[in-house]
Amino acid sequence: MWGESMNSINDILGKWLDELDRFSYKDYMELPDIDLYMDQVVTFLDKQLAIFQTSSLDKQITSSMINNYVKGEVVSAPISKKYNREHLALIQEVCTLKQVLTIAEVKQIIDERYRKEEVAKDEVFNHFKSLVTEKNKEAVALTRSLLDQIEQNDLRALTDLSVSLALTANAFISVSKRILFLNRLFQQESENKKKEKNDKIEE
Repeated sequence: MWGESMNSINDILGKWLDELDRFSYKDYMELPDIDLYMDQVVTFLDKQLAIFQTSSLDKQITSSMINNYVKGEVVSAPISKKYNREHLALIQEVCTLKQVLTIAEVKQIIDERYRKEEVAKDEVFNHFKSLVTEKNKEAVALTRSLLDQIEQNDLRALTDLSVSLALTANAFISVSKRILFLNRLFQQESENKKKEKNDKIEE
């Protein structure tokens, strides 16, 4: 990482920000159109998600993770041990959202966005893909503007920048979680009212 022409944290971070600014998930129809076995899925997604790896020990996707998503019914089970295009799209979405939300919250989102029969899954994923690109670019622009004000290798200032960005992210995570919580309450209340109405009819 520390090459002769790249001898500062600022430069390394700047180079990574350039990569993040250019990053985009593949469109739904650009995902492999042949069914893949688990090891092929992990290899493919590991490359797709590599941009988000923060250290050499940071694993974005493993077979155990995928198995847990299937067991938790966040992602549908493979067909004859093979995963199709829909699986790949969903797993990428889960991997992205689980960085900031619980698996239960991610499942809530997936269920709402994908489970209806009339939903065009390619359109739903491509919208998600576009949002990822848009938000990455916003983060890159903000970080670059703040990084320009920091001296090379000023560890204190870089740490303060990290804290500031983390707190900004945490504030938005809190809002996101509150929305999902209120959605669950509303859905539960609607189901209870529907049950009470049915019970009265049966009486």
